[in-house]
Amino acid sequence: MKTAVSDKIYTVAEYIQEELRSEVRHEFVNGQLFEMAGEKRLNNIIAGFFYLLFVQSLKKAGYYACINDVKVAIPGSSKYYYPDVFVTKEKSTEKNTYIQYEPEIIVEVVSESTHVTDYVDKYIDYCKIPSLLYYLIVEPETNLITVCERDDNNDWITHKYTHPDATVKLAKLDIEFLVKQVYE
Repeated sequence: MKTAVSDKIYTVAEYIQEELRSEVRHEFVNGQLFEMAGEKRLNNIIAGFFYLLFVQSLKKAGYYACINDVKVAIPGSSKYYYPDVFVTKEKSTEKNTYIQYEPEIIVEVVSESTHVTDYVDKYIDYCKIPSLLYYLIVEPETNLITVCERDDNNDWITHKYTHPDATVKLAKLDIEFLVKQVYE
């Protein structure tokens, strides 16, 4: 479990200013800052695969992808996370210069320190984002991709893919890829 960097409670404005000055990224949860650990090379390579996949697949449809250094807000809360990769069509405004509010896909590549957070805390929080269609949780050390998909009834359905030749389909955005492509 992550530990807050101090006992100080920050406002959102203080958090943003702190992030602009800091050499280390922090996620913001209810006024507290939580330092982001560095990534393994493998995690970064997997995140890069998804970033390129999304840019190549969705750019013509007006989407853009962000990797590692852009925050996503959780509606109705004071929580801001740095997903490994996310995709959005959100138009640029003064309000979203540092924080995005309308991701449609979020990808988290799990590490030892984020395992519980990615599968539990972030899953619960990300499901609150009305625009989100897919939340992908990727295990870097083994073939396991968990795809959480919002259905037409606004419920979340989970699919797990482990076989290297399995095809992962994100049908709402007309994207598909093989599990083995992620781990090549």
